[in-house]
Amino acid sequence: MVRYTRRRFLVKQTEYLIIGAGIVGCSAAYLLTKDGKKVTVVDKSYPCNEASGVNAGGMELLQQPPKSLPMHILAAELWDMFQNQDGIDCGYHRTGGLYCVLREEDLPMLDAQEKTFKKHNLPIERLNKEQVKEKIPYICDNVIAANFSPMSGYSNPLKAGVAILMKAKSMGCEFYDHQFIKKIEPSSDGEGYIAYADNEQFYAKKILITGGIRSPWLLDQMGVHIELEEKHNMITVTEKAPHFIDYTITTPTMTMKQTAEGSILIGGGREGYGNLNVNDTKKDVSINGLCFNVREAQNIIPSVKKLNILRSWSGFEGFTPERLPYIGQVEKYPGVYYAVTGFCGYCIGPGAAAHAIKCMNGEEYFNVKES
Repeated sequence: MVRYTRRRFLVKQTEYLIIGAGIVGCSAAYLLTKDGKKVTVVDKSYPCNEASGVNAGGMELLQQPPKSLPMHILAAELWDMFQNQDGIDCGYHRTGGLYCVLREEDLPMLDAQEKTFKKHNLPIERLNKEQVKEKIPYICDNVIAANFSPMSGYSNPLKAGVAILMKAKSMGCEFYDHQFIKKIEPSSDGEGYIAYADNEQFYAKKILITGGIRSPWLLDQMGVHIELEEKHNMITVTEKAPHFIDYTITTPTMTMKQTAEGSILIGGGREGYGNLNVNDTKKDVSINGLCFNVREAQNIIPSVKKLNILRSWSGFEGFTPERLPYIGQVEKYPGVYYAVTGFCGYCIGPGAAAHAIKCMNGEEYFNVKES
C-alpha cells in the first residue's frame, strides 16, 4: 500500500527506522538486517561523520565504568564477529592493552580494575615497573605500574561504521543521507509512526533514535530528557613508522596506539573547541590542547617525538552523568526507542545496539535506572 500525507509526499515505508548513522545506528541496522528485518537508516549528514568517525578507535576495557563492563564485553565480541566471522573490514585488531599510571596516588585505580575484572572472570595481569619495561622496552621510566588486558584492541573509525552499514545495505537495508528528522508523529493507522524530514517522510512500525549528542533534539519533544555533557574530543595522527607499539596504551589522561598501517593515534587528554547550540557542525582543534596531548604521549613513549604530526581534528561527543548508556522505550510513544552511549561510545557502540534490539524485542536489556 502506498502512503501519502496531507502534503502528498510519497512516504517511504519500512519496518524499522533508525535515526542516526553513527556506530550504534550502523550496528543496529546490520544486526536487524542480518535477522531478516526490513530496515531504513537516515542521517542528517553522512555515516559516522561525527563522534563515531573522529575518535582514536580504542577498545580499552580497563577504563570502563564497572556497571557497563558487561556491555563492553558484548561489544568486544561483536567487533570480533564483524571482522573475523562476517567479513566486514573494520580494521579491528585485538592486540591487548595496558593501563599505565605514573603517580602513586593513581595506584588504587589499578586495584579497582583488578577487582572488577576478576568479578567478571576476565583475564587481567598486574605489572610492576620492571614487568612493564619487560613487556614494552621502549616505554619511559615514569610508568610505575600497569594493568594488562588481552581483550583490549582497536578498530579503524574512518572506515568501521561505514563498512558495517555498507554490509547491511548489501543485505537489503536502505540508507538516506542529509535527512534531518525534525519530528515524529503517530501514523493515522495507529500501527506505526511517521518521521518528518524537510523533503522526505518515513513510515515505520518501530523507530530507534541513535543520534548521539543530538538525540535530545527529538527525545525532548517526546518527554524523554537525557542529560549530556558536551565534549570535544581531539585526535592527533602521526606519519607512518615501522611497527614498534604492540599494544594499546592508556593513562588516566591519554590513549595511544599504532595502527596496522603504521601511524600513531593519540587521543584523550585536552579537548578541542565547539558549541553545539551555536553551530552544530563547527569544531576546532585547540593548539594548546594538542601540544599537551603530544607531550603526554612523548612522556610515555619518548621515541614518538621523532615523528611528524600529519593532522588533528575534533568532534562532538556527549557524556551522561554516570558515564553509562541510556537505552529504553519512549513512554508516551510506544514503539519509539533510543540508545545513547554516554561514554566511550565508539567502543561500546555495537553492544548498545544489541541491547537496544533486546529492548525493542521485549527482552531483558541494560536499563540505567535499574543498574
